[in-house]
Parts: sequence; structure tokens; C-alpha cells
Amino acid sequence: VLFRSQHNQMHHMSEISDRVAIIGGHTPLVWGGEWGFSDERHNIDNIAFRPWLLDEIRRQHRAGRIICLSWHQASPTVGEPCAFEGGVQTRLTEVEWDALLTPGSELHSRWLAMVDLLAEALLQLHAERIPIVFRPYHEMNGEWFWWGGLPDRFLALWHLIYERYTHHFGINNLLWSWNPDKPYPGVEEYFPGTDAVDLLGTDIYPAADRKETYPQEWFDRMRALAGDKPMGLSEMSELPTEELLAAQPYDWFMSWDNLVFKANTEEQIRQVFQSPRILSDR
Repeated sequence: VLFRSQHNQMHHMSEISDRVAIIGGHTPLVWGGEWGFSDERHNIDNIAFRPWLLDEIRRQHRAGRIICLSWHQASPTVGEPCAFEGGVQTRLTEVEWDALLTPGSELHSRWLAMVDLLAEALLQLHAERIPIVFRPYHEMNGEWFWWGGLPDRFLALWHLIYERYTHHFGINNLLWSWNPDKPYPGVEEYFPGTDAVDLLGTDIYPAADRKETYPQEWFDRMRALAGDKPMGLSEMSELPTEELLAAQPYDWFMSWDNLVFKANTEEQIRQVFQSPRILSDR
């Protein structure tokens, strides 16, 4: 059985999941959201919506849905709120990376302040016994986000936040989801290890220079890394077909916000929700 998931941007919260439910006849079982980083400059990820986000997480949990929380953290060199380009999509110098990964430095303290602010919210949900699939620092094998493109730096960063939440704060309601971009050869260099990862997934979108959206070799490479851990399509636009899922038995897939409507017809959405292979909210 495959879990159907849907991501929703902060400024419209559950609008996409609700619209998908009307078309497909069922609500996605997994509700995806974002912690945010911006202000009116990138309003879909406005940190002003965070109290609303927590209330929506509670509402979705009461409705019996699984919560998946992504986080595009602002670069500590910029701080939040920030713009997407130049704030999340930016690069750190070697000197800045060294400072960020050194406890006690100004840059590390700025990173830690944002991490601990999210920890306050996660501790509230922890106290309320709400489990969260936590999805930080995705697409780290690409070079478009500040945390990406440098395996050793990324691994150190992942273990820093993992240790902070797991051991310092004792937050144990998180399932840590590691989600690279298209898993080309070499993606293994970014894998933090099975002790610091609970779920694996890969973000895959169609590209003009590729004949197929979901090459079998990508699934096989990710499955080899996942072992017996759950593994899915953590971001996508083009819905998988029955034939694809027979060859590539993912455990879940998450459509990214309104891209589900841009990449698929309403009939394709209905077919997915009517498939006996896929579990949605009845």
C-alpha cells in the first residue's frame, strides 16, 4: 500500500489538499507543510503564518492525518526573514562554513537561534503527542540551497541539528526524512547514515533533457541506500502511473503544492485516488 501525500504552502495552508480531495474523492493521508523563512517578499513562506501553521497541524492530526514538515532554513549569513533568492538560495564561503560549524562563533549562534525557535514549536507538538515527519535541508546534492553541494559540510550540518533536537532537547516525536534531489551517482556521499535517518525520499521533476521522469536506476540506487527503511518520492509534480509503481514500489509520494494541477489532468488525479494500491483518507 502506498501513502498519497500533498504539500501545502503556508499562505493558503490546506487549500491544495482540499482541492485535490474534491477532484479525487479522497483527502491525501499525509499533509505537508513548511516552517517558513520569509516575509511579504516571499509570502507563500511567510514566518508570520507560523501560529496558523501549528493550529493547522493540530487540526490535521485530529483528523487522523500524518504530518510532514519541510524547512527551507534561511542562511545564517542573512537571517530570517529573508528573500528566497539570496537568503535560501545562496552560497557560503569556506570561512563561513567553518564558522557555522564551530559552536560559540557568531554564525553558529545565528544558526542555532533559528534551530531553537523551531525546537520550541516541536516541543509543543511533542507534548501534545503529535508525530512529525521532519524534512530539513532537502535537495542537498544540488547547489541551489546554501546547505547543498558539499557532502562533508552537509553531513556535519545534518548531525548538528539531529543531535540538537534528539539529545539536547529530547524531541522524540520526529521521523527524520532525508530527501536528495534526483539521485544521480554520488548521492551516497550525502547520506547521513541509518542511525540519523528514519525515512528516505527523492525529489524528482520532469526535465526537458530527459526522456523519462522516473528512471529505474534512480529508484534502484535509492532502494539500495534505504535498505528496509521506508522510501518515497518526497517531491514531485507528475503523478506516478500504476505501471511505474509496479516497477518502482515507493512507500509514499508527495505532490508539491499546485504543481499537481499543472502537471496532471483532473482525470489523472482521480485515477490515482481510485487505485487500490494507494491509501488516502476515506
